[in-house]
Amino acid sequence: MPAAALAAEPAPESARRIVRPMSRPTRSRHDMTRQTRRMALPFRTFFRVLVLVLCSNAVTVYFASHSVRLAIVTTLACSLLLQMVYFASLLFLVWRSNCACRAGEKGLSISTGEGSSKPAVRP
Repeated sequence: MPAAALAAEPAPESARRIVRPMSRPTRSRHDMTRQTRRMALPFRTFFRVLVLVLCSNAVTVYFASHSVRLAIVTTLACSLLLQMVYFASLLFLVWRSNCACRAGEKGLSISTGEGSSKPAVRP
């Protein structure tokens, strides 16, 4: 077989290289993956609770007022309120994480503000 014919054949599936996307490096000085996974709320659970709250709000308002329009408006208002609370909780978690970093750098206990028995560890 000529060399040109061999080069034109596609590579078999098993011989192809698998290209995986590179993960983005983090700029954080401390690793919070363990803590974040422990405290994180799974998306399915969050979505189910969100849908349950919005549907129960819509049904309650509809049975109280017998108005579809009012039920839709109050459900949208409830959704907006939930989004604002979620954003505020994210800001609080970022603020608390920042305070924990500073307290860890100074060797202070977060709850009491006094020096801890363990020295601060710097990576």
